[in-house]
Amino acid sequence: GNMGETFRVKQAFAQRYLVPGQVYRMSDGERGCAHSHRRIWEIAAAREQPTLVFEDDVRLIFERNGDLGMSSGAVFSERLALALKELSEGFDVLYLGWAGYHGGNFKVWEDEVTGDAVRRAEYVWTTVAYVISQAGARKLLALGPIDQPVDNFMAWESSQRRLNSYVALDAGDEDDTYAGGLVIQDDFMGDSDVQKS
Repeated sequence: GNMGETFRVKQAFAQRYLVPGQVYRMSDGERGCAHSHRRIWEIAAAREQPTLVFEDDVRLIFERNGDLGMSSGAVFSERLALALKELSEGFDVLYLGWAGYHGGNFKVWEDEVTGDAVRRAEYVWTTVAYVISQAGARKLLALGPIDQPVDNFMAWESSQRRLNSYVALDAGDEDDTYAGGLVIQDDFMGDSDVQKS
């Protein structure tokens, strides 16, 4: 309980966070993944229409949240069309899946309300599937080399509000949903000699 004490609190930004990140040696898999995404961004930057990006471990058929049954190509197409309709033309990235609670691997901007099919994302750690606009691809390419895992690279730009990022929601996704969106990521273990992060 309160012992009658009062405190003065000064909020200050720690010096070590002014320049985020750390020196990090990416694994061969992380470098290869970053290179693949960069190559897709080069294609997307030359296109007027948004580009759909899938990693090799994406799944469209899975058990949906909220007892909605199995997802399918038809559900994916319907929800993606709804999400794109809700977005303004100024979006850069629409993430199509995530794992981790909203305070974990998917963090939304608290002060921004969006539609039923999308939320404005502050930080998303996965790149298993997303839609990137021409403007978004150009922004990412203009940053120069990818110096960290590609999901962190993109998420940092979102957290600084330099990349207008959103997440797509399925009808059964809620704030306490652990994993959600329109896709899931397969957990491939032991399928390669390339170290994964």
